[in-house]
Amino acid sequence: MPNIKIVSGTLGGRVIKTINNPNLKPTPSRIREQIFSWLRPLEINCHCLDLFAGSGSLGIEALSNGAKSVVFIEQNQDLYNSLYKNCQELDILESVRLFKQSAENYIRRTKDERFDLIFLDPPYNKDYINKLLFKIIDSFCKKGTLIYIEESNFDFSEFDDSLTLLKETSSGNSYGRLFEVKI
Repeated sequence: MPNIKIVSGTLGGRVIKTINNPNLKPTPSRIREQIFSWLRPLEINCHCLDLFAGSGSLGIEALSNGAKSVVFIEQNQDLYNSLYKNCQELDILESVRLFKQSAENYIRRTKDERFDLIFLDPPYNKDYINKLLFKIIDSFCKKGTLIYIEESNFDFSEFDDSLTLLKETSSGNSYGRLFEVKI
C-alpha cells in the first residue's frame, strides 16, 4: 500500500506511512482536499474525534489545519502501532490521544466529552453508521458539531433530522458527506 501524503496545512507534504492491511482503506487524497477546503479555517480550539482511525489521515489532516487536539480510536493492533509511530514521527503526540479499542467500546465507556469535529469512516458493509450514529450524536455532540461520514458509493445510510447535510463528495468507491448537528 502506498504512503499517504498530507495534503494541506502545517504538515502538508509530509508523509503518513501505511502498512499492508486488508482493514485499511484510507480516504482518497482528492476527498481529503475537498473536506479540508470545506472546513478551513477550523475553530481555534477544535477538539476532534477520529473513530475507526486506520492510518489516522483524517485526524492528522485536522491537526495540520489547526485543530487543537485529536482523539484517535483504532482497535486493530497493527494499525494502532503504525498510527502511534506516525504521530511520533510527525511530532504531534502532545496533541493527540490514542486508544486501542473498538469504536463501540469507546462510545459506551466515554462520558462527558464533547467534540467540535467527528470523522466517522468505518469499514464498509458492516452497518456501523446505522448502529452508532445516534449514540455518537447523543454522547459526543453539541449544537454545531460537524460530522464527516464516509461510506461506500453503493451503500447509503439513512440520517435523522438532528443532522443538516452541508456538503457531499465522491471519489472511486468512497462517498463522503459533511453534516452539522442541530440539537
